Amino acid sequence: MIERLKQFEDWARACIHVRCGFCRENCPAYSQLKLDSYAAKGKVTMLHHILKGTLEADAAVAERVFACTNCGLCDVACGYDQSRAIQQMKIALREYGVDIPEGYDRISTRTREMGNPYSADVSEGSEYLRSIPESRKQNAHYTLFLGCTQIYRDREGIALLLRILRSAEIDFQVLNEPVCCGSPAYRVGDESQALEQANSIKDLFAQSQSENVLTSCAGCYRMFSRDYPALLNGPPEFRTIHLTELLKEVVESGGFSLSPLDVTVTYHDPCHLGRHSGLYEEPREILMSIPGLTLVEMEWNRKFAKCCGAGGGFRSGLGEDAIAIAASRVREAEATGATILVTSCPFCLRNLRDGAESIGSGMEILSIESVLARSLER
Repeated sequence: MIERLKQFEDWARACIHVRCGFCRENCPAYSQLKLDSYAAKGKVTMLHHILKGTLEADAAVAERVFACTNCGLCDVACGYDQSRAIQQMKIALREYGVDIPEGYDRISTRTREMGNPYSADVSEGSEYLRSIPESRKQNAHYTLFLGCTQIYRDREGIALLLRILRSAEIDFQVLNEPVCCGSPAYRVGDESQALEQANSIKDLFAQSQSENVLTSCAGCYRMFSRDYPALLNGPPEFRTIHLTELLKEVVESGGFSLSPLDVTVTYHDPCHLGRHSGLYEEPREILMSIPGLTLVEMEWNRKFAKCCGAGGGFRSGLGEDAIAIAASRVREAEATGATILVTSCPFCLRNLRDGAESIGSGMEILSIESVLARSLER
């Protein structure tokens, strides 16, 4: 464990002496749990003392370290890659044999035993994917990868996605095997399981004979484009495109005939898509291409956007707190005067909807595909 964490030794020493605490101000875990040890600075302080031998790496430490959504707001506040240090702490604690909080560990166990973080029936998921006509295509320009949350929790969203791609006459095929990208396991420190998933995905994409992988899941997109190069010791042999990148091109080329929507919307930047991957303008340009639609911004947007509270296993580990964080984001959206909160991540979508329900909000929470489909249907 010490060897894995030693790369952060100099920074950890500097951090505990500077004492600014800027990372604490916007940390979703700290904002909800109100203890310094839940903020990035507290976690880095623990890292420092573990390296010095003045703190034992035990279950109490793991409870604090794993209570992290991996949102990366601490990196924006600090300028140092604190989220990477916290991720490595998760991996190190797991490798060291420390007891991981059950809610987080459940994600890893389910992925290892069932092939997905929901313990869903893989054969049923495969049967569903094979019912999609494009699963029988070969040599298409794009291979559409549908993530676990979509396959097992949001098939209505998949139907909208397929309708949009067909309307734009996109040449795509669908993978008919529901293999998890490994992101959920990786976020809870199970690097070995994430690597196993990455190798399975690599083999599947090689069989698809398509160099262009299309995904609408922000977590899958970040995993393929940012995490696989490190896990696989080199970039994968495929190009990853997020749905919003493709739809922006379609909109710009006049590939859609869009009817007016007289609505005011605001947009939530998913951490994986925005802050981690730099895709801020693509979804906004899609929304602004719809006649009649007014887009207003929340106070915290783009790289400063607040987290929905669901990532990093936080939703599984601290479910009520994750929903409370989402409710706070919904209140921020309500303050803009918008009636619809739009996002481009199926996991954010679920948590924001639960957050809205928890406070009795009348705000509608929709995916960007849903808004676009409404304009196409008119």
